[in-house]
Amino acid sequence: MPCQKLADYSRVINGKKKFMSLIFSIFFVLFLWWFLTGIILYTAKRLDLGDSKTRFTVVLVTLPLFFCAWYFYFHCLDGMSYSEIFCSFLASLFIWGWVELTFLTGVVAGIPLLEKQEIDRASERERFINGFRSIALNECFLISCLFLMAILSIGKVNNFGLTTFLILYVARVSAKLNLFFGVPYINLHFLTAPLKHIATFCRVAPIGFFFIASTIMLCLMFLFLVGFVIYSKSMSELQFGYLLLSTLAGLAVLEHLFMALPFKDATLWNWMLPNFRKSSEAITVVETKSNFPKESKNEL
Repeated sequence: MPCQKLADYSRVINGKKKFMSLIFSIFFVLFLWWFLTGIILYTAKRLDLGDSKTRFTVVLVTLPLFFCAWYFYFHCLDGMSYSEIFCSFLASLFIWGWVELTFLTGVVAGIPLLEKQEIDRASERERFINGFRSIALNECFLISCLFLMAILSIGKVNNFGLTTFLILYVARVSAKLNLFFGVPYINLHFLTAPLKHIATFCRVAPIGFFFIASTIMLCLMFLFLVGFVIYSKSMSELQFGYLLLSTLAGLAVLEHLFMALPFKDATLWNWMLPNFRKSSEAITVVETKSNFPKESKNEL
């Protein structure tokens, strides 16, 4: 009888440890998402107070972080311990973050084809081509990173870093296409001065088929990963890795919902951003409206 009580007590303790580990992992990923996004936005917006040379210098100075992330990504491909899975996950986030910094600073972005006054008269095809040209270099950079990650991971056991980057890229492409086709709420607060022309790519419009389809696709990806978390061995390295991925996929779904719901996600980071009103290049942000006026003209 005492042995039975001890076994029951042990199961309860292990269950609590498992629950706390799952909760801690989820909240840690949420913190990473919030903190790294805030650091990148702060740096990019701070550079709006400078010039193009300053932006290039900051990107160059932070380049060692990019190479360090690649080193750790490669170093962890052969291992499946908790630390190696988490290190691979974190390395992918840093690689993605540095590429995002090059985009927000305009160092690696693209070259728009049309001016603002020409966009107002442009066809849908011309507007799409102009928007794609505005981000083409950065998209090629991201695809190159994803391709290199895939090549390096061939024959390796740890693919969590690769999957992390893939989730981020799929969510990014989906978000960009939704901004083009139209969503009710568009946040332009975080556009930096070199990217102010990208506002012409976006459209305020009711929820359409593409938004519904893309959000369902991301939800299915989230549920697929949650299934691996549930059916993986309790407290195993695989369960930990899939928990990281499923949390990231859940955040991708959440960011899509922000485009359809009247929630000002900018408030999550606005308080930590510098005051850039003094900058000669600072952009004026017009709040999007929910009544979708002149949506074909893209008047945000």
